Amino acid sequence: MKARFLMTMAVAAMTLAACNNEETDTWAGEIRLSSGLEVQQTRSIATDLQGVQIASDVHVGFFINENVASGSTATTTYTQNLDYTASGSGGFSGTAVYYPQSGNGVNIYAYAPREKTVTALTDTYAFSIEADQSTDANYFASDLLWGQPMKNGAKSGEYVTANPVARTKDAVPVSFKHLLSKIQVELKPDATSGLTADDFKGAKLEILSVKPEVSLTLADGTITSASGTAANVLAATYTTTGTPSALTAAAIVVPQTFSKGAKFMQVTLATGGKLFYTLPSGGSDTDLVLESGKIYSYTITVKLTGLTVTSKIEDWKPIGVDPVKGDAVMD
Repeated sequence: MKARFLMTMAVAAMTLAACNNEETDTWAGEIRLSSGLEVQQTRSIATDLQGVQIASDVHVGFFINENVASGSTATTTYTQNLDYTASGSGGFSGTAVYYPQSGNGVNIYAYAPREKTVTALTDTYAFSIEADQSTDANYFASDLLWGQPMKNGAKSGEYVTANPVARTKDAVPVSFKHLLSKIQVELKPDATSGLTADDFKGAKLEILSVKPEVSLTLADGTITSASGTAANVLAATYTTTGTPSALTAAAIVVPQTFSKGAKFMQVTLATGGKLFYTLPSGGSDTDLVLESGKIYSYTITVKLTGLTVTSKIEDWKPIGVDPVKGDAVMD
């Protein structure tokens, strides 16, 4: 399986710049999108993909509305579901839009991956994960994100929203939450059983019986319960031409419940043999309840006599929780 990228980069920021008579640049009141920082990319394992920044070329939908008092009419009407493309380094490219001439601030909401048929913030977005997430593109297409501006000065890890945003020259970071659940797996061949990574050439790893559909309320970032016909999700297909360099995998699934005692993961070997991980079903065991914004990590030691599994649960950190202040330029 090809390695995925860990992007060590700055937070995503939507910059709202202010205009005054003393400015010497050519700013015309446009809303500028950039993180304003240089980025380096390093290769890492699949489980790190899109962990700290929206990946390059992912389309993000933005909603911008003038902030007006109750009963008042907005002076500026914006095209909704604006199509911006992530640079992979915190910036976005797309058609420039401008502040309202009234001097009012704006409210900003965003989500990814963008859906062309969405027309308004009041819409409900029907979303489905990809059945084959062994490629980067399909993994990105399954990572449902929702965001709004972060308040400057918020502590690392805090999600303090800043809507409405007043006219300002400072960068206004937009933080994105991962709304679904991530399952990441590491397979470890048991050397005492005579197994090596070579035994997994051409193998594939799947998450079993996953309901793939969910609906997102764009105005507040809430999602419905999982729905749709349950199907297997392919997390990884390992190389057939050489020894797999890392027996890791990651897949994104809609939060849902898996019954204790159910077959949860399956490794299918190139020979056709199958290895299953079945959820514990003892008297004190409970159903596996996947939650939004959580990472479920499994280390599976593969023996000839069976599987030994350890697991842990951790928060899936939002993208862009550390606000960055400063001027920015259009990508």
